[in-house]
Amino acid sequence: EGASMHPCDDTYCGPFPESEPEVKAVANFLRKHRKHIRAYLSFHAYAQMLLYPYSYKYATIPNFNCVESAAYKAVNALQSVYGIRYRYGPASRTLYVSSGSSMDWAYKNGIPYAFAFELRDTGHFGFLLPEMLIKPTCTETMLAVKNITMHLLKKCP
Repeated sequence: EGASMHPCDDTYCGPFPESEPEVKAVANFLRKHRKHIRAYLSFHAYAQMLLYPYSYKYATIPNFNCVESAAYKAVNALQSVYGIRYRYGPASRTLYVSSGSSMDWAYKNGIPYAFAFELRDTGHFGFLLPEMLIKPTCTETMLAVKNITMHLLKKCP
């Protein structure tokens, strides 16, 4: 659900899993090092959201409380910089049901904390964010990443 078999669609899933060399390289790296990786973050444009598993189904992940509190702290830290508000929550409920997300893949492959940022904006500029908004987006996002990292290190097993 949430993927297309048509190559011209934005949600095209590809001819088969890991069909693209870049995806295959990342997947191989994560599989090889998954015992040493505690968190996975993916960055996308656009929607101003911080998402976590699951995207492919409406279900609650076992470590929901820790992930939810990390996301809450991250979006509050992000907002503190320029006042930009991000929504947060499970991807399937916060955005829409979609299949093939790298965040879900990482989580299901043993990386206990997986997040996906949908960066600025909410649709006015869409994928063509003006140059003047790129550095502020990076600044606030890095503060959110730092907050996630610190929360996971201090509060989550």
